[in-house]
Amino acid sequence: MKIKAISAVLIAVFVAIPLVEAQGETPYSFTLMGPNVSEAEMSRPPSHVEAGDLLRLTGSGTFDTSTGAVSGGGSFQHIKSDGTVHGKGVWTITQFVSFTPYGGPHSGKQGGLLKIIIEATSTWSVHWAETGPEKFTFMVQISSLVNAPVGAPVEGCTIWGGPNYAVPIFGVVVSGRTLFHMNE
Repeated sequence: MKIKAISAVLIAVFVAIPLVEAQGETPYSFTLMGPNVSEAEMSRPPSHVEAGDLLRLTGSGTFDTSTGAVSGGGSFQHIKSDGTVHGKGVWTITQFVSFTPYGGPHSGKQGGLLKIIIEATSTWSVHWAETGPEKFTFMVQISSLVNAPVGAPVEGCTIWGGPNYAVPIFGVVVSGRTLFHMNE
């Protein structure tokens, strides 16, 4: 009798776990509302990034927390601290890393913290004659403060590189707005 009771409990638990996990899994989309600008705090040799440089991002995309499917992209400009454009190009999302949802007042206005891997391809740079198009891989952190908890990252985008994407390349948000939408 004890074995039957334990078996019934275990079956109930194993059936319930996927149902509970599925409740938090939703496809989303995001929009960088206008250009999002971030700044490099430090120079990052041997790259061309120097302290005070800016990165300007535009774009949008979709992602699904249950499958890890992700798509989207946009454009970028690398602007030197003196205001000259150092390079520009396009970026494409290549991998979903994580999403922490904050919720919101309705499905069209949600907050959260998204981490994605992108591939950026230059379409022009001051080094174009020597290098032609260059490709770079970064992690982008996109933060929307709708319904955000205390201590959430500042709203906007930051760019991370290095081993395990642990190094902030353009790690200070200067300006920008972002928004997540639940795609029901």
